[in-house]
Amino acid sequence: MQILNLNRMNDALFKNIFAKNTDLTLSLINSVFEFQGSALISDIEIIDRNLDAEEEDGKESRLDLLGRTPDGSIINLEIQVAKQEYMGRRSLYYWSRLYNSGLKSGEEYTELKRTVAINILDFNLFDKKIYPNYHSCFGVYDIKTGNHLTSDCEIHFLELPKWHLKSVKETNRLERWLSYFSKKTTAKELEEIAMVEPAIEKAFQAESLFTQDEINRRRYELREKNQRDRIAQMKYAINEALKEEREKYAQEEVNRVVRWIKKGKSFDDIMDFTSLPQERVKQLFDEHQN
Repeated sequence: MQILNLNRMNDALFKNIFAKNTDLTLSLINSVFEFQGSALISDIEIIDRNLDAEEEDGKESRLDLLGRTPDGSIINLEIQVAKQEYMGRRSLYYWSRLYNSGLKSGEEYTELKRTVAINILDFNLFDKKIYPNYHSCFGVYDIKTGNHLTSDCEIHFLELPKWHLKSVKETNRLERWLSYFSKKTTAKELEEIAMVEPAIEKAFQAESLFTQDEINRRRYELREKNQRDRIAQMKYAINEALKEEREKYAQEEVNRVVRWIKKGKSFDDIMDFTSLPQERVKQLFDEHQN
C-alpha cells in the first residue's frame, strides 16, 4: 500500500475523507469513547453546516464536522493547527450553541440532547506538567464533590504533541488514530498501523481518491499555502516586535549612559553597568562630555 505524504490535519482533506465515509467517522469517535469507557455509537448522520444564525466578530462560526447519532446526540469533530490559547473558551462557545440549537420553541428541557465536542489539536493546549496525558475530557460538575450536574456536556481535547508512538502492537484504537494524524509518524509505521486497523487502511484508500480529483487537490494545496502564509506573517510580526523592543531598549540604554556622563561618572564605572559596546560608550563620551 502506498502511503501518501499528506498533512492529515489539513481541513479540506479531513472533511472530504470523514464526511464521505461515516464508518471512518464512527471509528474515530468510538476510539475516543472506548478510551474513556463511554458507550459506543452505532451510526451517525453528517450534518456539516455553518452556524449561520449568529456571527462572531462578523465571521461565520464554522465547525469542521458535525454529526447526529440515532438517539439525537450531537457530536462536533474539529481539528486545529494554529495554537490558540483561548481554544478552551472557543470550544465551550461552539458546544453551547450546539446544545441550545437542539431545543425548539415549546419543548421541555428534557428534550436537550447530549452534545460532545472532540478537538484534535496540533499543539499543547495545557501545561504538560499539569496535564501530561494527550487526552482530556471536561464536563459540568460540582467542584467540591466531583459529581456531574449533567452528562450532556463533554468537551474532549486530543493534543498530538503529547502522543509519541513507541510500538504499534501496544497501541489502542485511539492511539492508532492519533498516529494517523501526527506528522511524526513515519510511512513504515503508518503501514503497520493500517495492517491492524482496517478503518485507517480505508482512510489511506480514500486519500488516494481524494488526490486524484483536481478540485480536491487544489483545495488541499490552498489550505496548505494559507497555513504557510499565516505562519510566515506571525514570524514576521514577532521579529518586527522584537526588533522594535531591542531598538527601544538600546535607546533607553544610550539615554542612561548620557545621563551618567553628564553627572561625571568615569568611563570604567559606566562600562561596569552598561550593555553597550565599548566603542559606542567612547562615542557618547566624545559627544556629551563637557
